[in-house]
Amino acid sequence: MTLTRRGIIATALVAPAAPAAAQDQLPPISIRQSEITVSRSLIVARPDLPVPNDSGMLFYVQQAIDKNILVYAARQKPDGGLDASRPVEVFWRRYNDDDGRRREISFFERVFAFGISAEPVAEGRFSTRIAGYRQRDAVVDLGPDGKPRALLKAGPRTIRVVYAYAMAERGRFIPKVHYIDIHGYDVATNEAVRERVRLDM
Repeated sequence: MTLTRRGIIATALVAPAAPAAAQDQLPPISIRQSEITVSRSLIVARPDLPVPNDSGMLFYVQQAIDKNILVYAARQKPDGGLDASRPVEVFWRRYNDDDGRRREISFFERVFAFGISAEPVAEGRFSTRIAGYRQRDAVVDLGPDGKPRALLKAGPRTIRVVYAYAMAERGRFIPKVHYIDIHGYDVATNEAVRERVRLDM
C-alpha cells in the first residue's frame, strides 16, 4: 500500500536536548491520516487505567473497552542482549477481570491483531511489525542505558514509544479499532510526542 503524509506538527515548547546518536535515527516514512502533537510532558490518555511494570517492557496498550492492558516486552538473554529467536513477546494484563494476572493473547489476536513479527536489521536490532497494522515498523534494540526500547518514525521525528491508547469497540473475535494514540519521547529533543493514527483494524 502506498502511504501519503498528512501530519500536523505543533510548535515545541521546550529547549532541544543534545542530538541523538546516529543509531537512533530511523529513515523517513510517510504517514497516512496522522496527527502529531508535541508537548512539555507525556499526555496521560486515561488516568483511571492501570499501568503495568513488567520487566523488559517496551510499551503497553490501553484501550477503551475495559481495563485490560496489552504488554509488549523484550525477551532478553542472561547477558542482557535481546533473544534473536524471539525478541518480543505480547500478553495481556487482565486488570478488568483477573486482578492484573498475565494471560497469553489468543490465536485470533495473535494472527489478526496484536501479534508481532521481528526481523534482524543489524546486530541486536530488529524491525518489528504488529499483525493488525503492518504498514509501519518499529525498531527494537537496547538504548544507551542498556534497556530495551521501541523506536518509531513519526513524521520527521524518531520517538521512543512509551504507551498507546486504542479507541476501540468490541468485535466478534477481535476489537474494531478506530484510531490509536501513540505516546513517547523524541530521541533527539526529549519532547513528549503524541501521534494519532486513524485506521480500521
